[in-house]
Amino acid sequence: MKTKLFFLVTLVAFLSLVPATVLAETDPVSMWVSRVRLAYTGRSSTGTDTIVGLVHVRDANKRTVVGATVTASWTLPTGEVIEEKAVTSFQGIAQFSRWDGRGTYALAVSDVTKDGWIYVPTQSYAVTASIIAR
Repeated sequence: MKTKLFFLVTLVAFLSLVPATVLAETDPVSMWVSRVRLAYTGRSSTGTDTIVGLVHVRDANKRTVVGATVTASWTLPTGEVIEEKAVTSFQGIAQFSRWDGRGTYALAVSDVTKDGWIYVPTQSYAVTASIIAR
């Protein structure tokens, strides 16, 4: 009896030292666009005219999402539509920039991707913005 008890205690002690691998099923984390902003940085003595688009990406807890690829389409003053991609920075902001002359510019987000994450456009506050450069 003492031998069996000693063996059992030894086995339990040994097993407590062996790290256990736990496989958990993980659901993708949701992300959404919290804001799309456009700014005209023209008529500067130090640079050229530019329209800058900033797309803010957040997670379900409203924290920034770093390293997400944002796909957006510019509508230019000529009516031409150009698709571009940008990656979010440590602040969760993807930056786009464009200049094709004076007129109305629009930026519309069509997708956001990141491994292990899911984009939920219905949670987004805004996915488009426009501005007039004069």
